[in-house]
Amino acid sequence: MSSIREVAKLAGVSTGSVSRYLNGQTLKVANMEKIATAIDQLNYKENIIAKGLKNNRSFSVGLLMNNLSSRLSADIVASIEALMEENGYSLFLSCFNGEAQLVSQKIDYLLSHSIDGLILFEADETWPGMEKLVELTIPIISLNTPNQLENVDSILVNDRKSVRETIEQMIAMGHQSIGVIAAPQTEYVARERLAGALEAKKYSEKEITIDVYTGDYSRLSGFYGAKELLAKNITALFVCNYNMSIGALEYFNKSDQQIDQEIYFAHYDYLDELQTVLPERIIIQQPAVTIGELCGKRLIERMENQHTSGQTILLENKIYGMKQNN
Repeated sequence: MSSIREVAKLAGVSTGSVSRYLNGQTLKVANMEKIATAIDQLNYKENIIAKGLKNNRSFSVGLLMNNLSSRLSADIVASIEALMEENGYSLFLSCFNGEAQLVSQKIDYLLSHSIDGLILFEADETWPGMEKLVELTIPIISLNTPNQLENVDSILVNDRKSVRETIEQMIAMGHQSIGVIAAPQTEYVARERLAGALEAKKYSEKEITIDVYTGDYSRLSGFYGAKELLAKNITALFVCNYNMSIGALEYFNKSDQQIDQEIYFAHYDYLDELQTVLPERIIIQQPAVTIGELCGKRLIERMENQHTSGQTILLENKIYGMKQNN
């Protein structure tokens, strides 16, 4: 393994210059280019453990999330991990699998690894143990769930607006009896999506009926949700979750009612190319990669430059299939 002295010798600079370069300090452009070239030629790998001991840092980040079973979660984690590795950080991952009572224990587990930063994915600020965050001095970012603590940044997606616009589109198309398959209202994202549908009804000048079936995120609940709502003679159906939308589609395949011809269908999805399968439907797609990249960049900025926290960043979903003339 090459040493910092060998890098300095090949670059024609002092070891101090190489050390300052590795610590992110700005040098003369020519010297930085020479050092970068020498590092590449020698395939120099910095000793992260030694560097961490010297700077009292672990160069690791903790990520606490619900689970990795959804495509959204996997895409966000992959995006964060790629950015962290690119910047010399490792990622410790821990899941609470829908059990809020485990969150405090999981946070302690991540902190035991002397992490330099913490990411919380869909962890509600009201859950037991979350109050301990105020005592932490490391940067913290909350994804998909707001957190009002001064030392926490929140990165959110405007689900309420996206769902409201989708239901408004259905109303503009003449649908007055609309069904919504919602997720359990124990979570912020689920509440925001249903709130968007109810807002569309509230502010509509037409008499609109919205029937709500609450599923449990499973395909089976989507199947039975579609069955129950279609029995109420709805003409349009919106599903607030991808897995449940697959279950709803499975019910359509087994029933006599057909999408587009009899029932207008809209839902959350991960793959925008699927819009070609049912081109008339509305698909809401969350910006998973953008969420991950923004989270990673913001956390790295705060870890390395001690940037202020307490910001709330609101991102927009992509909506496919909206008719622009309505």
